[in-house]
Amino acid sequence: MQADNLVREPQKTAAPPERAAVTSDVHRRRVIRPVSRSYSRVVMAMKLTLPALALAAVALIAAWPTLNELPKPRITADKGHLEMIKPRYFSADEQNQPYSLTAVRAEQSTDQPGIVILDKPEAEMTEAAGTWVTMRSDRGWYDQNTGILKMRGAVHVLRDDGSEFTTEEAYSDVRKGTAWGDVHVEGQGPQGVVLAEGFRMTERGKTMVFLNSSNANVQSAETAGRKK
Repeated sequence: MQADNLVREPQKTAAPPERAAVTSDVHRRRVIRPVSRSYSRVVMAMKLTLPALALAAVALIAAWPTLNELPKPRITADKGHLEMIKPRYFSADEQNQPYSLTAVRAEQSTDQPGIVILDKPEAEMTEAAGTWVTMRSDRGWYDQNTGILKMRGAVHVLRDDGSEFTTEEAYSDVRKGTAWGDVHVEGQGPQGVVLAEGFRMTERGKTMVFLNSSNANVQSAETAGRKK
């Protein structure tokens, strides 16, 4: 009789297997769905960003002669200018006479699409017999259409015979090995002090003509093949 007075606790019944499976699937979808959407957004952003960066790099490479090493393209966020850090260009003419053009930085001009602006450009031209000349300056502008390099600001010209001079502005066709300028020139060399109002260089520095108001002083390289 006492057993009949006991209150029996209700027993918990396990959920049917079908219902448990449905509940597990719903929970899994609730956990995975946000991750999947976030991943999709990342993939979509990469699809849009990577092609844009690739096009920017291709455009910059097209603005500079064939490069012997891969540049480091950089796009400035404020102006959107296209830049290359330490571009280096090496080549040779039809007579296998080498020449090179390097710079600390190159930037595509936004006003003139065919012009590449250079920081600290340096051009070197070597003649077949070994005569060489190096030109460097603070700033430079390379014209892709004409192949002419304009140098301005502390232009320094050094020739293999030891002669050197400075001027404030000069032009050079690096491929042809010529250079010229029409502003004041100061320097020195084996033949003495150089003071002129301009210069003309041909044959990759082998022949140098200094211009004055009344005469021209012609200097030829006395020693060919001397190394720096």
